[in-house]
Amino acid sequence: MASQTFGTTSTTKPAGAISVPVGADLQSLVDASPAGSVFWIEAGEHRMQSVTPKDNDQFIGEQGAVLNGSRLLTSFDKEGQNWVASGQTQEGFRQGTENGAQGAERAGYPETFYIDDKPLTPVDSLDQVAPGKFYFDYAADKIYFQDDPAGHKVEAGVSPFAIGGAAQGVVVQNLVVEKYSVPAQAGAIGYNSSAEGWTIQDNEVRLNYGVGIYSGSNGQVKGNYVHDNGQMGLGASGDNVLIEGNEIAHNGYFSGLDRGWEGGGTKFAETDNLTVRNNYSHDNNGYGLWTDINNIHTLYEGNTVTNNISGGINHEISYDATIRNNVITGNGTEGTGWLWNGGIQIQNSQNVEVFGNHVDASAGGNAITLIQQDRGSGTYGPWVTTGNSVHDNVIVDETPGSGASGSIADYNQSAMAGGGNSFNNNQYYVSDPSGEHWAWTNNFYTWDEYRQVSGQDANSTVSTDLASAPAIPSSAATDGGQAIPAPAVEPTVPAGSADPVASADPVPSADPVPSAEPVASTDPVVAPSTGTVVATPSAVDPSTVLNPENAGSSNPETQADGSPEATAGAPVVTSPGVSTDPASEGNGGVAQHDPSTSGGVNSWASHFFGKHSGSGMFDGFREHGQCGGQPDIGSHSIKNVFQHYQELAAKHCAGQASLDGNAIHELFDQFHHAKMGDHSSLSL
Repeated sequence: MASQTFGTTSTTKPAGAISVPVGADLQSLVDASPAGSVFWIEAGEHRMQSVTPKDNDQFIGEQGAVLNGSRLLTSFDKEGQNWVASGQTQEGFRQGTENGAQGAERAGYPETFYIDDKPLTPVDSLDQVAPGKFYFDYAADKIYFQDDPAGHKVEAGVSPFAIGGAAQGVVVQNLVVEKYSVPAQAGAIGYNSSAEGWTIQDNEVRLNYGVGIYSGSNGQVKGNYVHDNGQMGLGASGDNVLIEGNEIAHNGYFSGLDRGWEGGGTKFAETDNLTVRNNYSHDNNGYGLWTDINNIHTLYEGNTVTNNISGGINHEISYDATIRNNVITGNGTEGTGWLWNGGIQIQNSQNVEVFGNHVDASAGGNAITLIQQDRGSGTYGPWVTTGNSVHDNVIVDETPGSGASGSIADYNQSAMAGGGNSFNNNQYYVSDPSGEHWAWTNNFYTWDEYRQVSGQDANSTVSTDLASAPAIPSSAATDGGQAIPAPAVEPTVPAGSADPVASADPVPSADPVPSAEPVASTDPVVAPSTGTVVATPSAVDPSTVLNPENAGSSNPETQADGSPEATAGAPVVTSPGVSTDPASEGNGGVAQHDPSTSGGVNSWASHFFGKHSGSGMFDGFREHGQCGGQPDIGSHSIKNVFQHYQELAAKHCAGQASLDGNAIHELFDQFHHAKMGDHSSLSL
């Protein structure tokens, strides 16, 4: 595992592959080719490509091939202290807007703005614009910012996804995929759980607003370097998914979404037979690896999970799982309140076996924890913390008076105490055995008190000789992936014209870009006005994106009053063959859609118009004159929904029928002129 290579590799063009030079329309090539075609993406920057493939299509990148969802901005005007980029008509689908982190503005708005490959922080009014921040005026189609663009690469995220749709057996390999304005809970690659049987391998996926990669049933996500995505690194739903050999790092820092709702390294929902093996998940703003909602037959093994803010591995409101032979260190740095932020945390889940793990809680988090609350029931029975076995683990805590293992409950404590949970044959290494490093049911105890009260860990040992603790296994992954340098661009020269000039979209090139590998650079380099810019995205500095003091509560699962907060559901597959679209809102820790009402439909229209999912965006408009509790939403946003739907339909997203421009205007006018608060006359 230590020699694992993450991300893109050197490849050779497969025989018979269709070449895709920079500037070519990839979707047009896909449409003109039979299912099962192989597309060779040539080196260079392919901007604003959103592709819906056919069954068994393959997309393989030449070394240095980049799919970039942003528009390169080269023309600006000055208004007072602000620079202005005009003609910005993009407006992505908003998701999770009610789940913003404390102090974050425009959380769930997928618009992004980058200078030298670093995302700026959005604000919701012009008077709040400052260095490192931007304001998108949707009504005026303008982006305002104060950082001088001269000599810098400036980009605005535009496209909603790179490669996605309902095709089966697709391969995506050896590509850099960056800066897509993918909504929260959706992936730049794969998009949602309709991506079944996909192999997503050896890619570098970075700087996308929502999730980097999303997989459906029978998917394989292997060898990718997934880093610095706004909400989360990886997600999956469905049966028989393999997540293996990926590096998942520095995700969850710039979407503004609350990590306790959904964020950080990964989140998997509604899976059966999920395997998460030999991954290196580190420095994420949330949990490193997270299964949440009706996961069963889960296997976590051989992973290295380190320095994640909330905790290491969290198995929540789920069922049978094995968590073995993982290295868990330095997690839970936001604190140890209650038994939250465990290196390994079993939360309202049953029949989980935890063994052979090396857990070091010295950084401030807890170690191996079992938690029970009132969470209701799921697909395979009640969400209760019973029948769990924790044995033969090495647990280290060098911090006196901090960090604990054991179980705790704030609901039905007697049932949990008698629920067949067990700890045994573990090796504990602590600096102060007289400290309360153990918990059982509702209290914290010293070693002797804990064993007497609980009867647990009868054959376990405790030692203060920290130096004698077994070393971290040498097979643990600690070598990070190497980012592919961003292609060079000419430096930006602000326009001197008094009239704003909209940045033009990339013009298709008739000639392929030379395939020479880009020159590596460890840090963004700003060239003189006569040179070029070559930048390698570095880990996003959270302090420049979202003030850590306002990044949410110290415990992402607990509200200000100390009561547990339900976590939101990721996009889920409610039963085999029936999937739900991530455009729908999460509803707080339960499956988002009842299989009996979803009708097996996986389309944007079902969520915009509520045709199949019970309650869509426009149900709220028609019945209450508002959308999702946002009565002040503007008419431009309504029109944007129709336009966004039309754009996706034109790309055959989820097999959705197309709407022409006249139909969009007719629908918009019909809504716009309807009586406010009583849109029942609308027929959508």
